[in-house]
Amino acid sequence: MTKEDLINQVKKLFSEKKYEELIELVERNQQFKKNNLEIINLFGISKFLKKNRSDEDIRSCLQSFEETFIKGKNSVHGINGLINLIIIGIRVSSGDKKYSSYLINAGKHYPLAEKYFEKDERLLNAGLALFEFLLDTNKQKEIIKKILNSDSKSIFLRGRCLFMKNYFYEWSQEEHYEEARSNSIFFPKLSTKNLEKINYNHQKKISLGFLSNDLEKNHSITFFLTDVLKNINKEKFDVHIFSFAQENLDDNSQAELKKLDVSWHTCRDLSNQKVVDFIQEKKIRILIDMLGFTSPERLQIFNSRVAPLQVSWLAYCNTVGFETIDYQFADKNLIYENEKNLYSGDILYLPNIWNSHSGFNFKRSLNQLPSSDNDKFVFGSLNNFRKISDETIDAWSSILKKVNNSALILKSSDYCNENILLEKFDSNNVKDKIIIYDRSNYKNKEDHLNLYKKIDLALDTFPYNGVTTTFESLWMNVPVVSIKGYNFNSRCGESILKNSKIKGFLADDVNKYIELAVFWSNNKEKLSLVREELYNNILNSPLFDTKKFTKHFSDALEKIYNLKNGFK
Repeated sequence: MTKEDLINQVKKLFSEKKYEELIELVERNQQFKKNNLEIINLFGISKFLKKNRSDEDIRSCLQSFEETFIKGKNSVHGINGLINLIIIGIRVSSGDKKYSSYLINAGKHYPLAEKYFEKDERLLNAGLALFEFLLDTNKQKEIIKKILNSDSKSIFLRGRCLFMKNYFYEWSQEEHYEEARSNSIFFPKLSTKNLEKINYNHQKKISLGFLSNDLEKNHSITFFLTDVLKNINKEKFDVHIFSFAQENLDDNSQAELKKLDVSWHTCRDLSNQKVVDFIQEKKIRILIDMLGFTSPERLQIFNSRVAPLQVSWLAYCNTVGFETIDYQFADKNLIYENEKNLYSGDILYLPNIWNSHSGFNFKRSLNQLPSSDNDKFVFGSLNNFRKISDETIDAWSSILKKVNNSALILKSSDYCNENILLEKFDSNNVKDKIIIYDRSNYKNKEDHLNLYKKIDLALDTFPYNGVTTTFESLWMNVPVVSIKGYNFNSRCGESILKNSKIKGFLADDVNKYIELAVFWSNNKEKLSLVREELYNNILNSPLFDTKKFTKHFSDALEKIYNLKNGFK
C-alpha cells in the first residue's frame, strides 16, 4: 500500500465511521503515520470515538493530537490537533482529572499556536475553554479583549465573551452595557412580519412566550420557571414554551413542565429564522428572554422585533444591550434607581425579589452546627468553580487563616481543574484546609443538598454571586455571607439576603466580608439561633413564596400589556 492509498483509505473509513478498522489499518502501517499529520489526527479522533474505548485509547487519542501539533505547529493540521487536544481533553478531564496533564501541556503550546493563527476563531474559542479549565484568569481576559476588539462576526464567540466578562472585576457596568450595545450589530436582524399587520384582537388571553435553552434535567432555570407556571393565572395568560433543550423522555422536570397547561414547542432543530416565523405564527404578544448571553447563538431572535413586547428575565443577570428589549425584570436591590440607564429597556421592579422558588422535594430538618460535634468550624461554597475568582480565593484564604481550626468545603466542577484551584490555595498556605467533594458522587438533588449538613456557614462568590446555591443554602438553614456588588450580577447575594430577613451577613466590602465570616465562626451560639430562625421562617419569606411572587410577576406583565393598549 502506498502512502497515497493509505491516506485515501483512512479518509474513507473515517467518513464511514468505521473507527476500529481505521485504527487497525494505521497501526499496520506505522511507517506512513509518523509524518502524516492528517492521519495522526484522524487516528486520534477514531481512538476517542471507537466503541468501548479504554483508558489506553484515551491517552493514545490525546497523545496523537499533541503529536500533531508539535510536528506541524504552523500548519492547519497542527492547529487542528491542538484544538482537538483541548476540546476532547476537557471532555474527558471533566469526568476524570487524571487526563488534566494533557491540558496543562496544551496551555504551554497555546502561545505558539496563537503566534501562527492569531485570528483563528476556532483556536480562540478553544483557548477560552482551556484557560477557564486551567483557571488562568489573565489569559481569559486577554482572549476576551482580543475577540471583542477584532472583526470577528461570530455570534457565539462574541456572546460567550460578553457572558464571561461577568466573572471578572475588569469591567464596570458602564463598560458592560456599552460593549453589549455596540456588539448588537453582530446579531443581525431576521426577517419578521410587520407587527401592525398581525391581528391579536381575537385572542381572549394574553399570549405569553418563554424562550429557553436550559429546560432540562436538574437545571436551576427549570425549577424557577416551573414554580411560576404552576401559579400563573391560566384564565389570563396563554402560555407557550419555546425550548432549545434536548428532548428527554426520562427527564421528569420536562415532563412536569408539559403537564402545567402550557403549549410546549421543541425548537432545538429549527433555524433562528424558522423560530421567528413560528413565534409570529402563534401571535405571541409578550416574549420572555430566558437566554441572554448564556445562549448567544439563539439571542439573535430577540434582536429582531418578534413580539410587541420583549422582556428579559432570570437566565442572564446583566443586560444584552439590545434596543429591542423593552423591559428587564429586577428588584431595587439589584439595579439601583440611578443605574437604570445601564440596562436594556425599562426596569420592571418587582416589590420584593426578582426570582422565587418553592423549595425542594426533600424533607427539611433543623440540624445542629456541624462544629458542635468537634471544634473544627466548616465553611462551604457549592458554587461552580468558574465563579471562584482570584479575589474570592484571597478572601477565603484570609478567613481560613484567621479561624485557626477551620475548613472549607467545595464541590468539584466540570469546567475547571480542581488541582490548579488547590494550587492557588496552596500559594496562600491554606491548601490543607480545603475539602473538595467529587460532584460525580452527588448526582441527585437530595445527595447534593445533604452536603449542606456538613457546613456551618456558607460563603458566597464574587463578583459573580451564587443564586441557586444561595437559595439551597438558606433552605437548608445554612446562612450565607455575601458582599455588595456594583451591578445586577454581583448583587444577587444582596437581594436574596435582604429578602431572607436575616441580619449580619451582608458585607459592604471585602474586609467586612472577611470580618463577618470570622465573627460568626467565633459566635456559634448566635449562629445556631440564626439557623433556627431560618428553619422556622425562611419558607414564609419572599424567597420561597412563589404564589406571591407569581402574582407580582404577572401583574407587571399585565401592566405593560395594558400600556400597549392591547396591541390594537
